[in-house]
Amino acid sequence: MNAIAQLVLSDLGPLAFSVLALLFFSSISVWIVFLLKTLSLIRGLYLQKKAIKLLERIPRQEELRLRFAAMPDNPLKDLFETSDEELSNFLKSSPMAGHHRRGELMELLERTMEAKILMAEKGLQRGQAFLATISVTAPFLGLFGTVIGVIDTFQSIAEMNSVDLAVISPGIAEALIATAAGLFAAIPAALSYNLFRALIRSMTETMDYFALQLLRRMQHSLLSVNEKV
Repeated sequence: MNAIAQLVLSDLGPLAFSVLALLFFSSISVWIVFLLKTLSLIRGLYLQKKAIKLLERIPRQEELRLRFAAMPDNPLKDLFETSDEELSNFLKSSPMAGHHRRGELMELLERTMEAKILMAEKGLQRGQAFLATISVTAPFLGLFGTVIGVIDTFQSIAEMNSVDLAVISPGIAEALIATAAGLFAAIPAALSYNLFRALIRSMTETMDYFALQLLRRMQHSLLSVNEKV
């Protein structure tokens, strides 16, 4: 088997070698993206759970502010700090604001959070286009290599005027190797893309939930201040 592989690799033409090399580097790139993105999403999921627990379990705004400040940077921390800063500035500048002004603040916070969630989702999508491209193009590259291998087989038969196994096996092996290389790059890319797509959708929904809970908390704070006044 090793002898056949060595024979095939030694007989590869420039075009067939380029196809196999491209598929090899594509496969390596897919696994690198998979590992890096997996670590990034696991970290993001952990921080999301921690942020939601803090928001739901800590009633005092001052303590919550300190706990979020100690967290590593993440989209939910950014949402909280942005809304907290807007609320603090509003209460300092307009402590006697009426219902209309409070409504304007809530609308502003809602639009700001929507924009930040969109940007966070865009960051989560990083690498998805690459995985989708490899999952679609790698099988066609493998098929192209297969066609080259079949053409080389027929050329060998024509040159040697023989259909012996020693004549046709290098071309057939070249064709099968190209097919296998294409699938080896495409299958992990497709599985990774679909897995990450589901995780990103779940994380985006979690950010929406966090934003709604945060807006409810901000609105409660505004109502509490108004009642005191």
